[in-house]
Amino acid sequence: MCSGVHKHAQSLMCSGVRKHAQSRMCSGVHKHAHSLMGMDIVVPDDYPPTYASLEQVDLRRLGAYGTVRLHTTRAADRAELFDRLGSASVAINVRAYTLFDDELLERARQLKLISILGTGTDNVDLAAAKRRGVTVTNTPGVGAPSVAELTIGLMLATVRGIPLSDKRVREGKWQHVEGPELEGKTLGLLGLGTIGGRVARMGRGLGMRVIAWSVTQDPQRAARLGVELVERDEVFRQADVVSVHLRNTPEMRGLVGARELALMRPAAYLINTARGALVDAEALASAVRDGRLAGAGLDVFTEEPLPPQRNPFLGLGNVVLTPHVGAVTREANARSRAMPVDNIIAFLEGRPQNVVV
Repeated sequence: MCSGVHKHAQSLMCSGVRKHAQSRMCSGVHKHAHSLMGMDIVVPDDYPPTYASLEQVDLRRLGAYGTVRLHTTRAADRAELFDRLGSASVAINVRAYTLFDDELLERARQLKLISILGTGTDNVDLAAAKRRGVTVTNTPGVGAPSVAELTIGLMLATVRGIPLSDKRVREGKWQHVEGPELEGKTLGLLGLGTIGGRVARMGRGLGMRVIAWSVTQDPQRAARLGVELVERDEVFRQADVVSVHLRNTPEMRGLVGARELALMRPAAYLINTARGALVDAEALASAVRDGRLAGAGLDVFTEEPLPPQRNPFLGLGNVVLTPHVGAVTREANARSRAMPVDNIIAFLEGRPQNVVV
């Protein structure tokens, strides 16, 4: 409690957290909790800021469990990242650009828990974490409503050319973009999990026929959602709009490449709010540029932030780009900030939840 945030932690202990901690001490987990008190809890990558301050309401809840260190800048290099996590017992991973690989885990030998803010785990070497006894948790479904809504927003913005029309009006140009109606068209989903299921319901609300392929085909779930399950290639062949909702696993990376894009109709569109690595960006840009695809709406990229000099979609007005904002809503952000802390407290009190490995 003498490490720079002792006043903050002590004030928490005097404001009711002491009673909570003491009650836990008497509930059968006192030995476990006592052994973990005073831990170094580190947020190494809060940039752009999500928590922003140690006074943030969720981070304040951790004051009773140890010292909280918050870094609101991106580490300049791996050496700085290693330094930030060198003494950490618990890490809250805010940004996917932070790579928790075997090298980092080797340097962070005190690390017991990586609490990921988000669902994706592709930036964590799960096998290495398991081998080294590091527990990994995530926040499943925390941003599902928001991501699904953005998916529909990108679909509408792309097929109706909304950003292009906005730009033209601001420039004094009264020029129409003729896009298709979505009612009666086919929406093809790659992935029918929590987000894909929500997009399916929204698509049907627009009067679209919805087809899907998923890694785990569940006919009963598909029937409940009013979705027709098809083979993967058929999603590309049949859909007027293909939307990607898969996890970024080694098996799925590059799933949408030149071959798959060639199966799509020239009047079709691609939407990706899942992970950038699932789609071959160069192949997609080439297909749109050559008129082999009508357009695309993308919220995710292999490299984030996406530098202009490596952006293959510059100059393509029929490609709508957003900076990975799928889960950036007030409601989703509140859930996202709270759940990693909930996972840490549950772990420290001997009742781990949302465990990946």
